[in-house]
Amino acid sequence: MKIFRIMAAFMVSLGLLSGCGGEDSTSASDSGSLMIGITDAEGDFLAYVVDVTSIKLTHADGRVVETLPQSARIDFAQYVDMTEFVTAATIPNGRYTKASLVLDYSSADVQVEVNGATVQAQVKDSEGNAFTTREVEVILAGGHPLVIAPGMAQHLTLDFDLQTSHRVDTSTTPPIVTADPLLVADVEMDDPKPHRLRGLLQSVDQSQKLIQLQLRPFHRHDGDFGGFNAYVNYSTSYEIDGVAYSGSSGLTQLSLQPLASWIVVQGEIDASTHHFVATEVYAGNSVPGSNQDALTGVVTARTGDQLAVKARTIIRTDGSMIFNRDVTVTLDTNTKVTRQLSRVSADISDISVGQRVDLLGTISGVDALTMNTATHARLMMTFLSGNTVSMNDGELVLNLQHLEGLPATAYSFAGTGVTTSGDADPANYQVNTSKLSLSGVQINDPVRINGFVTPFGFAPADFNAITVTNVANVPAMLVMLWPTPETTPFVSSSESGLVIDLDGSDLHLVQRQWIRTDLGGLGQPAVQPAIDGKGIFAIHSGGTTQVYTGFGAFEAALSERLTSGDKVKRLTASGRFDDAELTLTARTINVVVTE
Repeated sequence: MKIFRIMAAFMVSLGLLSGCGGEDSTSASDSGSLMIGITDAEGDFLAYVVDVTSIKLTHADGRVVETLPQSARIDFAQYVDMTEFVTAATIPNGRYTKASLVLDYSSADVQVEVNGATVQAQVKDSEGNAFTTREVEVILAGGHPLVIAPGMAQHLTLDFDLQTSHRVDTSTTPPIVTADPLLVADVEMDDPKPHRLRGLLQSVDQSQKLIQLQLRPFHRHDGDFGGFNAYVNYSTSYEIDGVAYSGSSGLTQLSLQPLASWIVVQGEIDASTHHFVATEVYAGNSVPGSNQDALTGVVTARTGDQLAVKARTIIRTDGSMIFNRDVTVTLDTNTKVTRQLSRVSADISDISVGQRVDLLGTISGVDALTMNTATHARLMMTFLSGNTVSMNDGELVLNLQHLEGLPATAYSFAGTGVTTSGDADPANYQVNTSKLSLSGVQINDPVRINGFVTPFGFAPADFNAITVTNVANVPAMLVMLWPTPETTPFVSSSESGLVIDLDGSDLHLVQRQWIRTDLGGLGQPAVQPAIDGKGIFAIHSGGTTQVYTGFGAFEAALSERLTSGDKVKRLTASGRFDDAELTLTARTINVVVTE
């Protein structure tokens, strides 16, 4: 089972905003600005499409402020490596003690992996009823409310933990996803992922190196979602009408684009200035769905100039969207090919199996979708994961587990090699690492690699790495599930940590970026706080969430509940995992108890 988590990051910073949206009308003196973004982490779901109809904050005096001007249909599974800003809203000053999301499952599209295949699942509640609309809320800790004030930078992070909230049963047909949505929150945002803005170009200030845009998230063609400022610098990369630029020349080209034309900006928040700094800017017909149909997906097979593509998102020129469909795409010599963050020329031979792509053209069909012919293909940074089999000078061979989030069994690698014997082999997937040091990687280590697939028909090597990460040393998530809730889930419990009893649990694993380690038979895992004892520690019960920012208070409250007869049915914790000690040093812990 893979780990899946969703975060909604609420950033309050007047320095980020050029305008405001939302429903509340207040003056500048009695209001503050709120920026909302959505992201997630790897998970159990290949697709998790639901409608978010409301994001609300409750003031200490009982007032409820709606911050989402229009509903948004979102596939949360697509935001593994990215945070997308949703809205810029103006809300009244004061203390906010509760936050909530309203989710509509009436037309949900939830897909899971079963034996390497993508299968549609049904979402049901704990009593077996179909899931419909659900409001998920969290009570903010009394000492850490969200405080909105003019000119004051403030953050609120909502963690909609789907791993803790869901139980996936793939033994049934169709698979059953049992949902009990839970939410935790903190007023500190700790999310290093890149952020993405979509919207309409409002102005370009070359002297200030500033782009202003009106937000239109999730490919929406209408609605007032607020304004945003994006700063650029000499290293910012641009692609405008299919042509690559960088630095000041790119900003000059952008200034020639019509106002109110589509623009997509990717970048990060500068913690010192609170400015959003762009690393990539796309404009003109380089923006998916601006004047052609567009799809974002991964190539699962290629025969000649025909691609089989698993399209995660299809955007039509009328603004409609389709998620998670198979599309047959035809290339020809007129298909323009570019590469993310590069001005190096490319052509259709560079598109091979496993490559993540953005494709532009005209999509036709209802059940069987085709794109004849792709006018533009953008090769995007692609990630893979697996365990190291061997290492030689300039090459790493691994047992491939996942490529762009899909299992290796989802791909046909026929034709990828110079000869048939040279076709990519998932059990011995060869990665070119000639420009990288592998000093921190050992045989059998779990690794995550970012880069680009080798051009079609030119393997081996099968993949060209830009980064290699030994995920044994990256943040991990511990997942425990007791099908029959336990009154004694811990061997010991104190302010120094929890030692977990695996007896009675049917799920006990550590997940690190798509790599799973089953703890069964290895001993008794432990969860301990960081040295300062601080973090986000939550107890969920009966639809209510209580959040603690100190481990000692959390442990005392949990012990008291167990002593009074409550039982634990789920536990997730994230932080650094020590394999030798079987110990996770946690910054977040979520425990679900039944009374």
